[in-house]
Amino acid sequence: MILTLGALIEIQDLGEKIHTFKNWGCAIGNNNYIGEPETETYYIDIPGADGFLDGSEALTGRPIYKSRPINILLGGKKPRDEWDDFISSIRNKIHGRIIKITFDNDTGFYYTGRGYIKDFNRNREIGQFYLSIPKADPYKYSVTDSLDDWLWDPFDFETGIIDEGANISVSGEMKYIISASGGPFVPVFNVKNLLSAGLQIEYSGKPRTLTIGRNRFPDIVVYKSDVTIILKGAGTLNIEYRRGSL
Repeated sequence: MILTLGALIEIQDLGEKIHTFKNWGCAIGNNNYIGEPETETYYIDIPGADGFLDGSEALTGRPIYKSRPINILLGGKKPRDEWDDFISSIRNKIHGRIIKITFDNDTGFYYTGRGYIKDFNRNREIGQFYLSIPKADPYKYSVTDSLDDWLWDPFDFETGIIDEGANISVSGEMKYIISASGGPFVPVFNVKNLLSAGLQIEYSGKPRTLTIGRNRFPDIVVYKSDVTIILKGAGTLNIEYRRGSL
């Protein structure tokens, strides 16, 4: 077993963060721990025609991914009489709970899904087990969203994008460009304050009136190309989104 890096686990309902190596003394022992995303397909059998009609992208115009498996082999060395209590304690924290995982070699993104502890095995002081997410979200997500200050350490200066969606003040008319990257997302326009002129957004020539609180328009999808939003009126809002990638 070749030991590589560790990973940071965040247990969603407990708000607790654990590093597999720093806190558990367990390193990742496999290289193929992230499986491929499952693509949703819809094939139609046309009588009298060769092959099938592929209608998989008919509704969305893009591939839809269902889930992906993640199976992390973790191993380490502990006194023989500590292993059973250790496995029991991490089962109590993780087994069946929603978790986020950020790998040491990809600190700008996290994966999420329901985690399980599986296949524990021990040979004297050496033990190993799998941290498994059988149906993880197909996308990994940026650790920062459009409202966060960008982080120096995980930021990729070649492919990274700095988003500035927090506390946008509108007085008159202004342009806001959302750059495309990786997976699709629908931005939320969260209006904090409205003045007498009100607030509108215009996308692809179609105006939409904003109200106080969260406004979401499913047809405004950022995917293959940048999206330009025209903001009109007077008020303050956040434009909220989080980037994903396969």
